[in-house]
This record gives sequence, C-alpha cells and structure tokens, in this order.
Amino acid sequence: MKTIKRPPGLWTTMTLCSLLATGCGYQQYQAHLLAAAHGHVSLRAHDTEDSGFLAYLHEEGYASRPEQWGWQELIFCTLYFHPDLDVARAQLSRAMAAITTAAQRPNPSVSIGAGRRNEPEVPEVYSLSFSIPVETAGKRQARIDMASNLSESARLNIAQTTWNLRYRLLSSWIEFNAAHQNLSMLKQEAQLRDEIVSMLTLRLQAGMISSVELSNARLQWQKAQQTLVEEQGRIDELKTQLASNAGLPLDKFDQLQLKLHATDQLLGMRRDIDITNALNPAAQDAALLNRVDIRAGLANYAASEARLRLEIARQYPDISLAPAYNYEEGFHIWSLGISSLLNVLHRNQGQIAEAKALREAEAAQFEALQARVIASMDSARSRYRSALLALEQARGLYEAQQTQAQQASLRFEHGFADRLELFTYQLENVLAKQRLLAAEYQVQRAAAALEDSMQLPLENLDQVTAPSRHSTIQRQSFQKAKS
Repeated sequence: MKTIKRPPGLWTTMTLCSLLATGCGYQQYQAHLLAAAHGHVSLRAHDTEDSGFLAYLHEEGYASRPEQWGWQELIFCTLYFHPDLDVARAQLSRAMAAITTAAQRPNPSVSIGAGRRNEPEVPEVYSLSFSIPVETAGKRQARIDMASNLSESARLNIAQTTWNLRYRLLSSWIEFNAAHQNLSMLKQEAQLRDEIVSMLTLRLQAGMISSVELSNARLQWQKAQQTLVEEQGRIDELKTQLASNAGLPLDKFDQLQLKLHATDQLLGMRRDIDITNALNPAAQDAALLNRVDIRAGLANYAASEARLRLEIARQYPDISLAPAYNYEEGFHIWSLGISSLLNVLHRNQGQIAEAKALREAEAAQFEALQARVIASMDSARSRYRSALLALEQARGLYEAQQTQAQQASLRFEHGFADRLELFTYQLENVLAKQRLLAAEYQVQRAAAALEDSMQLPLENLDQVTAPSRHSTIQRQSFQKAKS
C-alpha cells in the first residue's frame, strides 16, 4: 500500500497564526442610549457649587467661590457649563479620529483552500494565498494632510464658539445692566411726575391753571408708569437670556449675587481705551489676521488642496502583491503574483474636477469672508466713534442740566421759586440722566461690537502685533474644562 504524503507542519502553523491574528484586539459594542430628558437633567445639574467647577475656578486664580458675580466671573461658567462647547469638543474628537482613519494602511487578505482529487494515490490538495495591497503616489500622506487640516479647522471652531459665547454673554450683561439702570431712572421719573400731577391738581382746583395743562402732565405720568411696567418685564426676560448664555439654569442663576454697576459709578466710568489705538488701521489689520474664522478658512483651504493632491494621486492605480503556496501531489509550490487596476475607462477625471472646484470654492469663500470681516470692522469702528461723540454731547447736556437744577434748588431755598418749579427742574435732570445712561450703554454696545469684529478685547489691542498674541479666551478655549 502506497503512503500518502502529508503537508509539513509549516502549513498548520501558518493557518493557526493567521486565525489567531485576526481574532485578537476587537472592541466590543456598548450601547449608549439617549433620551430627550437627558439634556434637561444635565442642564439642571449645572451649579456653581459643583466641586469640579470650584476646582476649575481655583486653576484660574480664584481662591474660593466669588461672592459677587460680574460678567468676568460668569464667563467661567460659560466655559465650563455651556453645551455649545461640548458640541465643538465632540466635533474635534471626531476630526482627530479621522486622522487615525486616514493613516490606516489597507489590511492584507488571506485565502485558504482544501480539496480532494478523484485519484486514490493523491487524494488531498491544499492552498494558501495572500493579497497584500500597496498604495502608490503618496495617497496615504495626502489623506493624512487633509484630515489634519480639517482637525485644525475643528480645533479653531472651539475657539470660535468660545468667542461667540463671550460676545453673547457680554452683550446680555450690558443689556441687563442697562435695563436695571433704566428701571431706577424710570422709578424716579414716575415719582416726580406723580408729584407734579398732584401739585397741578391742587392748582386746577384753585383756578390757577387750565385742565389742558393737567391732562398733559397726567398723560406723561401714565406713559412713564407704562414704560416702568414694561421695563420690569423686560428685566425678567434679560435675566433668563443671561442665565442661558452663562450655561446655568434660572433657579441656580437666581442664587448668584450679581455685581451690577451703581448709577453714580456708571456716570463716572469711562472705558480705559486709547481711542487712537482702537481706530488704528494697522492694528486692525493685525487683528484681522488674528481672527479665528480667518485661520479656520485657511485650514479649510489647505484641506481642499490636500484633497486635490489625493485625487490626482488616485490616477495611479495601487498594486496588490499576491504570494501563494500550494501543496499538490506531494509537491510544495510557491508563487508570487502582482495585480492592479487598468485605467482604461477613466483616469479619475471627475473626482479631480470636483476637487479643483472645491478648492476654488474654498478660495472664493475665504475672500468673501475677508471682505465681510473688513466691512464689519469698518462699520463697527464708525459706530464706536459716533457713540463716543454722542456720549460727550450727552455728558455736556447733563452737566448743564445739573447746574440748572442746583440753581433751582437754591432759588427754592431762598423763596424765589415754588415747589412745582423745583420738581420740574429735577424731572428734567432725571431725563438728562437717562439720556446720559443711554449714551454710555450705547458706547459699551459699540465697543463690544468692535471687539467682536476683531475677535480681540480692546484692552489687548496694543498687544496684537506682539510675536505671541494668544488672548486668555483663546487659551482657555483649547483646554477642556471638564474632567
């Protein structure tokens, strides 16, 4: 009887190794269910007494939790709690994972076969073959460059989101302060008008004035009362908006002691800004280069360049090495094959044309973005200059009105003026004060808009041309506050 030859132990070893190699290192799926109530519960959990938030404040230089909260303290609540930053961070994580995907090399494949021939002397046939893909023309590096530039754009999106949240919080804070100061002035106005209506009523009863004069005064008093009620309702709305921009639920926000400006402090306050530096075109050109969206536009354009390079590289087909081993009729047969696509029907012209069009679109979008930014900066600069001029005019009128009110008070003390004249001058003084407050807050709004157009605090404008120009907000935007 003739002995049948068996394949050597190398066959069994290679088979087992290939099976073991493909069976190790797999991740397991874990479900992470999401329900509509989760976001509600998460928002309700935002609290300034949270230990993680207190540790974050300690890292930022606060020895303890602040007793009073101004917008500079509330910005840390925004950076820690606001969900928009969580979205931006998740998008960055996705972009970083895309770099790992782009750097992956194609996996080889293995094929194992076994058969039986219809011959009693050589009944068994075995085969083992591999396919090893080899990328050509630098496709892998082009993918990595494209993913890296897109991840840089996602990283800058965190800074852009942070700046947008800062501007929204600052604008809400300015409006909230303005509403409180306006409410205080409206209360004084309503009280004075009520006193004037009472005095005019007595004069009408004495036949000293006509009913028309009393009707006009009563109409102005009713109008002031209506404005007062509307302003009280507006303050509640602004508080809700301010709490939302701070990333806190309204019930937790109500527990904070806000550090609002007093009227006397506000009237003496001037923004400590060099107006010539703020309106300097050279400094604004430097600030233009500092804008996050400008740098993100450059990163997107670089990604489109990398994509075009990748599509051009795909003109050249990849190759696949195919070593194989066969055992047949007692013989060990080794072979090596090479396979590749034939660029006969097309050479990736469509994808290359799309990539070129995308690059041109990114370039056009970048130029349009620059044009919008420059126009926004010019418009904000003009509004800021006009607001400063209006503030100076309102200040002059208020000082003149104060002088007249003081003179009326002296005349009243010496018996040369009656109480109606005194209250009338006091009312005019309150109205002038209202106009001054409105002008001051208009300056603050214009300054905030100018900062937003440059994406740079005005007090840091003189440092914008320094070699290292990273503001505190941008530095904090790249740090994940939550553990």
